[in-house]
Amino acid sequence: MTMAMTRTRSLVGGWALFLVLFLGTLMLKLVVTHRDIEQQGLSGFENLTDVLFILSGGLLLLIPLYGVFARLVGRRKARQSDGHALVETVGGEGDQTAVVINAFHDVVRKLRDKEQELERLRSIAEARAQEIESYNENILRSVASGVITFNQDSTVTTFNEAASRILRMKRDAVIGKICAEIFGPSSKITALLERSHQRGEIINREEFELEEPEGHRIWVGVSTSFLKDRADKLIGTTFVFTDLTEVKELQQQIELRERMTVLGEMSAGIAHEFRNFMGTILGAAKLIARQLKPQEPAQESVGTIVSVIADMDHLITQFLNFSKKTELELKPVAIEAWLTRVVEQVRAQAENRSYSVEIICPPNLPEIAMDELLMRQALGNLVQNALEAMPKGGKLTVMASLPWHGSRRELELRIRDTGIGIPGDRLEKVFLPFYTTKTKGTGLGLALVHKIVLLHNGRIQVESQEGQGTIFRVYVPIEERA
Repeated sequence: MTMAMTRTRSLVGGWALFLVLFLGTLMLKLVVTHRDIEQQGLSGFENLTDVLFILSGGLLLLIPLYGVFARLVGRRKARQSDGHALVETVGGEGDQTAVVINAFHDVVRKLRDKEQELERLRSIAEARAQEIESYNENILRSVASGVITFNQDSTVTTFNEAASRILRMKRDAVIGKICAEIFGPSSKITALLERSHQRGEIINREEFELEEPEGHRIWVGVSTSFLKDRADKLIGTTFVFTDLTEVKELQQQIELRERMTVLGEMSAGIAHEFRNFMGTILGAAKLIARQLKPQEPAQESVGTIVSVIADMDHLITQFLNFSKKTELELKPVAIEAWLTRVVEQVRAQAENRSYSVEIICPPNLPEIAMDELLMRQALGNLVQNALEAMPKGGKLTVMASLPWHGSRRELELRIRDTGIGIPGDRLEKVFLPFYTTKTKGTGLGLALVHKIVLLHNGRIQVESQEGQGTIFRVYVPIEERA
């Protein structure tokens, strides 16, 4: 009786254990059914839950059947033999219990093996996902074009290093913010994003000028595309853009150089004809002066004619120098000593000395290849204009530096005065030939400076405020030229 109770308890305990295993497997299968495990590389996990579900369910049915079968066999043997059958039955029951226990241990061992296999697959999937994410980040970090992605709510989700460099924005200050908050509700980028979201429009290429946070303006070329997941569901928009500022500046310089070349060739012939006529007038005036007596009043009029002809000849000479084709003679120049020499030469010829002069150069500034004579003429003209703009005194600052402009390094010469300044409506005209605000000016000084800078493949910029002063910035690339 005791052995039968023990066997029954073992069977009931085993059945209860497999019942718990069956219910746990059922819950696990329901969870797996609602998760997209295959996208993470764990497709074998669902197969494991199926095996556990079938195995535990089968054992759950097998144990009660086994108990019924064992009891029938035991009763049959008990009728055939009293003592010996009882002993055999007890021994048989012990063997049957051992079989059940061994089967249980075998199932547990297999479960542990499957668990270890599942853990291995999960580690492989996580490593693969991390590798793919790192690979995508390396691609975005390596491309020269700026890449920005927006989700359906116009929030920035990706902002690579090229975008940070071109737009001068930090990635941490942009990620997670709305497009209109970053670029402004009326910006061109916000308008392009609205076209993409509202009209479903893809922009192959658009070029426009963009204002950066520090006030600088750059030209960018932008293309857009839709961002979709594996199920081809739209999840956002991608902006790919390049910095076109340097290209636009080169185009403007080429166009300006072509216009100036055409103007110079056309005007040079006219200037020569004027000089011929002026020579005739000057010769006639000198002949009349010889025929008149020194005390006659007409001598003063003849003198005026000769003086005006001389001024006109000087003007034509300047114009011919401006219009003629110039070849550069490049040679290395020590910038600090050169700056000091040019500024002191102009300062020595100035009539007004009620100002201070400061020359700033970085240490160990390398020698720069340039046409020293032409650049001395250009810098001297800018320094002279700065001194003349301070009739009541002030401060002149001449500074040299080596900033980066895109992928190339440049020599920057900055000439700053604290003089009367230039009106805003005249800033765009200061480099035009024959445009001047001086009573005795020819209007060719700054035009000649502009030409010299362009010949060096450089550029010149001007900033000014009335009553506060003017800043001229001259940029010359320092790479070697053929």
